[in-house]
Amino acid sequence: MANPKKIVAPAAVVAVIGAFALLPVDPSSAHPTHVVEPGDSLSEIAEAHGLSTRSLADANGIGNANQIRIGQTLVIPGDVQLTYTVESGDTVSGIARRFGVRTSEIVSLNGITNPDQIRLGQTLKLPSGADEESMLALYAARYPNLPRSITDNPERLRLVPVFERWAKANGISVDLLMAMAYQESGWQDDVVSSAGAVGVGQLMPVTSEWVAGELIGEPGLDPYDPEDNVRMSARFMRWLIIRMGSESKALAGYYQGPTSVAARGAYPVTDAYVASVTNARARFQSS
Repeated sequence: MANPKKIVAPAAVVAVIGAFALLPVDPSSAHPTHVVEPGDSLSEIAEAHGLSTRSLADANGIGNANQIRIGQTLVIPGDVQLTYTVESGDTVSGIARRFGVRTSEIVSLNGITNPDQIRLGQTLKLPSGADEESMLALYAARYPNLPRSITDNPERLRLVPVFERWAKANGISVDLLMAMAYQESGWQDDVVSSAGAVGVGQLMPVTSEWVAGELIGEPGLDPYDPEDNVRMSARFMRWLIIRMGSESKALAGYYQGPTSVAARGAYPVTDAYVASVTNARARFQSS
């Protein structure tokens, strides 16, 4: 894939142009869950796993860091979390049966106080051991026009809820985020360009460092972790849309760098990139 890559510093965004071959890197190691024990605090658990309290709270949907329960299962962020969006007629027990897990596991993992009061559209985390084949089939059915390079690859297909989560959190269109990431990496989390651009969104290290620290306020986010990478890519795209005034200009800025676009205009190769992403968006729209 040939494209200018982004280098971001607090005072400037500089474009570096080159032809980048994708090279394999070691994937992130799996991250475990933690069952809350008497005396545990969220800050201590986070520290033990090298995380900030905020990132651990965000990963588990915890609004008040002082309100964790003994026996509650916390997901240690790192691996992609399988999730399920509640549909009409769903029950917790029915969802558990569908994916081959225990009702109590879903209740604990999601901090559900009343299993009879789940909401339509609510996103539930699924425990390890869930029937991933059924879940991935659900994702593929939700997006029936996804490229086969995604539907035939479970590691890429399981990114669907990650794109949904961070597009929604940043107020941008999920099909825009998905199509952009597909153009950048084909949704591959274990690649790095010869210039050092990393992961799903092909973020340059200095870009991810700036986005994580300055825009998100979580300097510990890891561009090699697929969820963190998508999160940073989404936040960067939101910043570009606000700065540049439109989705198409934001795509040009993502590819060429906003400072370069402002100073020199979009290069022909940048226009081709924007057109490619724009035309691909229909393949990433939900049914």
